[in-house]
Amino acid sequence: MNNKPTIATLGPAGTFSDRVAQEFRVSLGGDADLVYCSSIKKVFQAVDAVNHYGIVPIENLSEGFIPVVLDLLVAFDLKIVGEIIIPITFSCVAAVPELKQIKRLYVQFVSRGQCTDFIESLPAPAEIVTTESNTEALVRMRSDAEPCAAIVPDQFVEPGDFPLLLDNINDYPNNRTRFFVLAGRHTPHPACTSPNCKTSIIIVNDDDHPGLLEKILSSFSKRKINLLAITSRPTKEEFGRYHFFIGLAGHRDEPQVREALTEIGKVGRVKILGSYEKAG
Repeated sequence: MNNKPTIATLGPAGTFSDRVAQEFRVSLGGDADLVYCSSIKKVFQAVDAVNHYGIVPIENLSEGFIPVVLDLLVAFDLKIVGEIIIPITFSCVAAVPELKQIKRLYVQFVSRGQCTDFIESLPAPAEIVTTESNTEALVRMRSDAEPCAAIVPDQFVEPGDFPLLLDNINDYPNNRTRFFVLAGRHTPHPACTSPNCKTSIIIVNDDDHPGLLEKILSSFSKRKINLLAITSRPTKEEFGRYHFFIGLAGHRDEPQVREALTEIGKVGRVKILGSYEKAG
């Protein structure tokens, strides 16, 4: 019987998610199997079903939170046990020597938002084809008979691989993405003992009422708890109703944090996603 931990991540091999998964595997002593999934939802499903851990992107420095991940955090009963931040840079590669010859551009759905300026600057109208992964964008570009191009991570290609290679096409030169390390509810993991802990929660909006958000924010502010992030996602039940995703400084077991969460729990349903060490 194989007792090694498993790590599910967005595949195939070579994606940014894979890079983070490899880094996390090292932190486990290098003794873990990687499971590549074709979509972010399937990563969640894999962790929920059979895998110990999962790696998903949660926030980009320029684009903000990734909506599908926030929605899946509401839908699935998983916990956050860590976060990892890596630099993100992109290149455009083409099977033709000039941009004006491009008829079709393949780009992963998140990467597209991080390279908007370049895409809009293309000299001729090109069909934009969105893919699930950066690797898929490159594979589809290679197999396309039309003059086409792909936006891919810089590490995917080397000079001379294609007739055209343009480096660092992302909108912001210091582009970075934050990833969550997820675990199943029954996956054992050491508790965060760092003084640099943070906690992620979701206020699940089952009973919308006036003053809900004000009461939530007041519970933190009067205890001088620093909020690191707050964003909302529609409940998909009716217009005007939202779930609130909140990141805060401190561990869930610290007295002031525990008191705030208890108080908020009296006006809304609190889903505690996890307390973990803040990435540098």
